[in-house]
Amino acid sequence: MDNREKTWHGLRAASLSIVAGIGHLYLGEKRGYAILAFGAALFFISRLFWRPAELLYVSLAIFSAVDAYSIAKRGHGLM
Repeated sequence: MDNREKTWHGLRAASLSIVAGIGHLYLGEKRGYAILAFGAALFFISRLFWRPAELLYVSLAIFSAVDAYSIAKRGHGLM
């Protein structure tokens, strides 16, 4: 896979990470399930109990997108 393909693969994974963890699952990373579960828990907590948890979910989604791009581009992520 050349550099351009890695970039496009990383951008696809990052764009899927709007839902935290889906980009990792797209790349075949097993930790995507944990990120997805934690993101879903934060989302439900923010809707039902504590509204500021929405900011935590947005932060997780941004971090997940950057991490997924990093995995696709360099072969290893930030975590």
